[in-house]
Amino acid sequence: MKLAHDVDEACRRLGKLLHLDALRRTFEARARIAQGSVQTEWVIVYRTAKGFCCMYRGVAVEFEDMLGVQLWSEEMEVQTYFIGL
Repeated sequence: MKLAHDVDEACRRLGKLLHLDALRRTFEARARIAQGSVQTEWVIVYRTAKGFCCMYRGVAVEFEDMLGVQLWSEEMEVQTYFIGL
């Protein structure tokens, strides 16, 4: 029983470390978009001291430059709205 508990705890910790929940939500969102059931989302992007940042589905996404923001938004099929520029 202790071994099963230890394995469950190790899986939980690895999941948190690798952000598997965020990855799963991203894949589910991509599948819904591919099926056409979801319209394009809007994401607010703001400037930080080290580049740009946005919140996407509860996860902070940071970028070094504007090109990174543009490539990411194309890949995730989201519309960006810039504030504070």
